[in-house]
Amino acid sequence: MENIYLDYAATSKKHFDIIEKNLKLLKEIYANPSSSHTLGKKNAKLKKEAQQKIAYSINAQPEEIIFTSGGTESNNTVFNHVFNRFKSGEIIISEIEHPSVKASARHLEHFGFTVIELAVGKNGMVSLEELEDKITDNTVLISIMFANNETGVLNPIKEISKLISGKNILLHSDIVQAFAKIEIDVKDLGVDFASVSAHKIGALNNFGFLYAKNGIVEPFILGGGQENGLRSGTSDVLGALTLADSIDETLKTVPYLRDLKNYFIEKLEKNNVEFEVNGAIEYSLPNILNIYFKNIESQRLITYLDANEVYISGGSACSSGNIKGSKIITQMYNIERAAHSVRISVGFDVDKKMIDNVINKIVYLEQKIKERNK
Repeated sequence: MENIYLDYAATSKKHFDIIEKNLKLLKEIYANPSSSHTLGKKNAKLKKEAQQKIAYSINAQPEEIIFTSGGTESNNTVFNHVFNRFKSGEIIISEIEHPSVKASARHLEHFGFTVIELAVGKNGMVSLEELEDKITDNTVLISIMFANNETGVLNPIKEISKLISGKNILLHSDIVQAFAKIEIDVKDLGVDFASVSAHKIGALNNFGFLYAKNGIVEPFILGGGQENGLRSGTSDVLGALTLADSIDETLKTVPYLRDLKNYFIEKLEKNNVEFEVNGAIEYSLPNILNIYFKNIESQRLITYLDANEVYISGGSACSSGNIKGSKIITQMYNIERAAHSVRISVGFDVDKKMIDNVINKIVYLEQKIKERNK
């Protein structure tokens, strides 16, 4: 039986046709794009064209796109910029940020910065009212992810930008999950920085970019001065080409992904499975579902499906063997709900027949559990 992969939010299956096409191209044009000879210039031209295409996808300028090794490096670069520009001040993040944002923020506490974490409600979103209350004259950075990686819920980034308009506060958003899943216009959002990882849309691992408004950011990695002196290291032309080509490929699947997500919910309802969707589904990405199953512990469901070659994600088991649920769902609700919640994330290689297969397995497991608990 073919396995069923429903963990696209962790990483997407690769667009191997795109990768192979660009590999074939680079077999002929393989020089270092920083080299001054003809072959190097040809490779530099390929990179520039990819950069332009990527910039266009978020309504940015090519010089505002800085290629990095991915979202983690991009996030770290922003906090390094804040450290060098401000030396001290208050940083506001949410409690559901990616570890690379949380760790970077906490690291700056050792150097005199203060970090404030915003709570999220059951809808999975930060509160604009709470944010406004936390902003002071000492606030230098607000870093809020656009879409959460576990719930897919979207945060009001544009409204946050309006809230701090005219203030000397930088706005950063980790848009890793949202990129190419919804239309993004960085000018309309009003962000100063945005972080992206290529592997989330079927491109290569260890590649991504940082959008820096007007191309202004303090270099984090120093050396040969690539990326207009903003990020040193030999340019990854294959990474750039593959990412550029994967954007349109992903965007055109969005209606299909939304349909699959809705179909999953409809099938659960028709089979009378006792469940609830975590977070505000009406303000969420087309491909991510976080589901609370009243009768099934998350680790039991994950293990059962894994044994049947169905791959999803959720909470992890702690050393004592008890179920340790997702921190994000715990923060939104409570530990008990987290221990019964899993993430389903669909992608371009998933179809309704696969969804039917998974639903049948969930229904079977729930019935078995109910029978044992009678």
